[in-house]
Amino acid sequence: MTDDTRRRPRTPFDLGEVRVDPARLRIVGPNGPLHLEPRVMDVLVTLAERAPEPVTRAELIDVVWGDAVVTDSVLSRCISILRERLGDDRARPRFIETLSKRGYRLLAPVGPAQVRPTIGQPVGSPRLAAGVSSTQPAYASGVSIAVLPFVNLAADATDEHVADGLTELLIAHLAGVASLRVIARTSSMAYKAVRKRVCDIAAELEVDYVVEGSVRCEGSRIQVVARLIEARREAHTWAHTSTLELRDLLTLLGGIAQSIADAVSARLLPAEAARLARRVSIGEGALQHYLKGRFFWAQRGPDGLRKAAEAFAACALQAPDFAPAHCGLADCQIVLALYGIAPPLRAAAAAREHHARALALDPDGPEVLTALGAMRLFFDWDFAGAEQALVRALAANPSYTTAHLAYGDLLMTRGEFDRGLAHIRSAVRLSPFDIGLAMNLGDFLVFSGRLDESVRQFQETLEMDERFVPVRVRLAEALALAGHGAAARVHAARALIEAPGQPRVRETSALVHAATGQADEARRELADLAAGRQERHVCAWEIARAYAALADADAAFDWIDTAIRERAPMAVFTGVHPGLDPIRQDPRFALAIERIGLRSEGSRPGTIGGTRAGRRERPGGS
Repeated sequence: MTDDTRRRPRTPFDLGEVRVDPARLRIVGPNGPLHLEPRVMDVLVTLAERAPEPVTRAELIDVVWGDAVVTDSVLSRCISILRERLGDDRARPRFIETLSKRGYRLLAPVGPAQVRPTIGQPVGSPRLAAGVSSTQPAYASGVSIAVLPFVNLAADATDEHVADGLTELLIAHLAGVASLRVIARTSSMAYKAVRKRVCDIAAELEVDYVVEGSVRCEGSRIQVVARLIEARREAHTWAHTSTLELRDLLTLLGGIAQSIADAVSARLLPAEAARLARRVSIGEGALQHYLKGRFFWAQRGPDGLRKAAEAFAACALQAPDFAPAHCGLADCQIVLALYGIAPPLRAAAAAREHHARALALDPDGPEVLTALGAMRLFFDWDFAGAEQALVRALAANPSYTTAHLAYGDLLMTRGEFDRGLAHIRSAVRLSPFDIGLAMNLGDFLVFSGRLDESVRQFQETLEMDERFVPVRVRLAEALALAGHGAAARVHAARALIEAPGQPRVRETSALVHAATGQADEARRELADLAAGRQERHVCAWEIARAYAALADADAAFDWIDTAIRERAPMAVFTGVHPGLDPIRQDPRFALAIERIGLRSEGSRPGTIGGTRAGRRERPGGS
């Protein structure tokens, strides 16, 4: 049975809080508008037509595929895709129940489509000041695009940063069009020097169009070739070649982005069209510094962040009115503080200085607004102000993964776990090969108290790169808090070997020892960390977690007090981190939450992994 003969109803209907639009092959729910393949939609419609009665696997295959020869694995794939799109969990289903040896049944109520608030305005939620609504992830229901790494055709390999920077900037320009869904830089760059068919790449990234091109630098001039390819047919739908002065590259990229948007019939809002049409010209040297800054920024490690800051500073010196350079400097300071590399008060002061200049030059830029939201959240603990900035950032660029991550962080601090998880999952969909975002999804599951799920997420993330120590330390911590002591100690020990002397690794070692009953080892590690604070920054909040796991409330609250005085960014998660569960019932805990500016009723209950706080290793220790 072909899709043309399948009688799919055209009338939208509601499945719980999700709007299903069969004719347009999309659903709209907490994760925003999402596209479904025709057969996946047919499976959902068939289940809805029979709800709340179960439908056997044989019946589903017969209705959806007719006389075609289809294996059970094809149906299983459709069900798996539906669960992922609906944000469902097979272990604790809210939408689709698997009936052993029988089939499937919809659990959520099915009914006619009802009038709903604007997407992004949750039912019953108040509007924010200045008429800005508190958003859930929202994307255009239409076109999705991936920009593949531009190829450097110059003989000089040192120009590689120009090709990479051009790729990232074009992604940023396109992502600023709200009616497009644009794959983020990290996942696009995974295809650098990879030989694959465009249709295969598009299938892996789930996009409709792919942009590819090349760049050649010759002195102060640059040649840019860009092509837009309709992925399914691998057909070129638009192409452009320009040779220009390097200082005019940013203006050219805005024009390319506008042409691509026109080619795919994307709707441009007036502000978006004005931004893409803006003429931006900076000197060749300043642009080179900026592109190097973006190149090093993408590496995210301590050395890369410092090199990025140096390059952005050089750019800002030569082009003081170029807002992205000042915003890049602020971003570097924010991340250095979040990673525990730089003392937060010092980093905050530097970030505010750089950001003030960026905000004055570009008050509506999504990157500038996201940095503002992050500073208000992690440095100022101004949660309402952070939300206003991040909502505006997402309205300006719904495909900006950093804004989704920051807004998800904010929601987590308030205990709004489902909404926070929706945002981080949206970010992961926009950048499925981003190991950092995959790791952050594990963090959010930890904050939500879903420790076994977080362990699985960290394990899957570590498979992306077993040398990525930040994931290994998080896996060790999640295993320890979930009661898998032996496995936790293995990963903590390996992290110490792979990154000896790093405070973050030693903080994890102390927490794992403390949470798995090795109190003497934990106290020795904590004493060394405390002594080392005279020479290098060590996060007081991380030390507090380990003392909490030791059930040493006095020491834990002393270090929480230090973390609050030092404005440790991670302190905003005090109310929701399960590592602090053993001291959660102490009256001092609510006082600490209030000092941070959060309401104590928004914090998690005092449990770890579904049992009372203070649980130690499970029988067998694994």
